[in-house]
This record gives sequence, structure tokens and C-alpha cells, in this order.
Amino acid sequence: MRRLLVSAALVWLPVGVLGLTWAAWHGRLPDRIATHWNGTGAADGFGPASWFWGTLLAIGVAAGVAGVVAARTPGARFLLTTAGSVSGAAAAIWLATAGATLANPADARLGWRFLLVFAGLVWGVVVAAAAGPRPVTAPVGAPAVDPLELKPTERVAYSSTLRSPLLLGVTLVAAAVVAVVAATTAPAVWPVLALPLAAALLFARVRVTADRRGLRLVAGLVGVPVKRIALADIDSAEPARIAPMEWGGWGYRVAPGRSALVLRSGPGLVLRLRDGRRFAVTLDEPEVPAALLTALRHRASG
Repeated sequence: MRRLLVSAALVWLPVGVLGLTWAAWHGRLPDRIATHWNGTGAADGFGPASWFWGTLLAIGVAAGVAGVVAARTPGARFLLTTAGSVSGAAAAIWLATAGATLANPADARLGWRFLLVFAGLVWGVVVAAAAGPRPVTAPVGAPAVDPLELKPTERVAYSSTLRSPLLLGVTLVAAAVVAVVAATTAPAVWPVLALPLAAALLFARVRVTADRRGLRLVAGLVGVPVKRIALADIDSAEPARIAPMEWGGWGYRVAPGRSALVLRSGPGLVLRLRDGRRFAVTLDEPEVPAALLTALRHRASG
């Protein structure tokens, strides 16, 4: 835990750089500074220095908060890395822009300073190294589940809504960073903005339903089906402890022989399919849908 707290503190270090450099430079910076650069590195867009700095500071603070939350979440090293990259990039963009303006206020040129942005992104690797390797945990066997007692014609369904404020916050911070980079230095990256926004729409809230048709996951914000597994394809349904890194991280993960929707660590439902694959989804009280799907599968098979 101590290493995780150190890595979370490192996420805040670029925020401190933003504050210190503003205190040292704001008296020397013009009211409007270069905020956008063309392909030759010359400034072709300008904006208020205080607004530009404040935007980057807000992004850095949001990343710092995400880092603290991630440090308190088991198996959250991936989020720590992301928060470190976001916070480092925010400070790097400010250093590159303000540094170029201070070097030549009349004709600011980005030049070699664009490398600072890449260095800022690499800060996430430093944060991950400080967190240390992921601890190896022994596999936990799934507890036995007794099927629900269903009458031959009885219809029963299970439904639950999954929410992930942390995932929503991280994707929105990532979208803000992409927007700032695109608006200030690299307009070509605007299409990348679609990736974090799509992730937020699809996975910030997900509706999970289990009934005679099988298991269905639907993106709650847009109503788009995320996953459908027919009852006939399910071999078994079991509750289990889900460790995100054991399934490839957070979000919708796909790996050989398995896939998962992981929005946190903790209890979840694991389906073993007839073709040998597995699917997992993090859920509160997964014993309920596991017992229901087991009963429905037994009834369907006679």
C-alpha cells in the first residue's frame, strides 16, 4: 500500500509543476499566449494565458484525484499509469507552450519543445514503476450455487444496473487531454477524441439482464447491446472474485478463450460456455443470477 500511495503522490507532482511555473512566469507572460502551432512549429493560434493554464491545471487535478482513488482500489495499477500520463501531459503542454512564448514573445515557435509532451506521457510509466509489480494472488475457487426452484411454466428474470464513476471520470479526463492537445498542437488527433467518449457512453452505465433468453448486457446511456449469450450456449454460471488485471484490466476485455466486462474489482459472475470460452462481468450479489441461469439451464435441458 505504501508504494501505491507514493505513486499516487507522483501523479500530483506535475500539478505542483503547473502551480510553481505559473507563480514564477505569470508576471512575464503576455495576456495572450500561443496555444496552437502549425506544421512548421510556428504559432497560429492564441488565447488568454490564465485560461489556458487554468484548463490544464483542472485536467491535472482531475488526474490527481483519479490517482488517489486508484491507489485505494485493489489492482488499480493500470488507472494509476493512466492518471500519471494525463497529469504529466497537462504539465508538459504548459511547459512547452509557456516556454516557447517566454523564449520569443513576438514570434513563439514550438521547436524541440514538442518532445516535452511525449515526456509527459511517459510520466505514467514512472508512476507505474513506483507502484511496483502486481502482487500474485492465489486463485479462489467458485462457491457452489444451488439452482433456484422454478415451476415448469414460471417466468423469472434478473436485472441490475452497473455504474462506474471512476471509469467515467478517467475517460472524460482522457477526452479533455486529447481535446487540449488537438486544439493547441496537433489538430490531426481530433478523431482520437471519439475513443474515450465512446468508452464513456458504452461502459459508464451497463444494464445486465438474465432470463430464459440467457445473459444480456446493454449500454445504459445509449441502449446499445454490449454482449448477448444465449441460454443454450451456457454450460455453467458461477459467482467469483474478479481481479481486473487477471482479466486484462478495466473495461471490456477480450483475450484468447475469455472475455469480460470489468468495472471494478470484487464479486462477479463467470459463465463457462459450451465451446470452452469464459465470460465474466462484475456484479453485486452474483449468486442470484448464477442460481437463476443454472435453474433455467436445467429446466431447458429437461
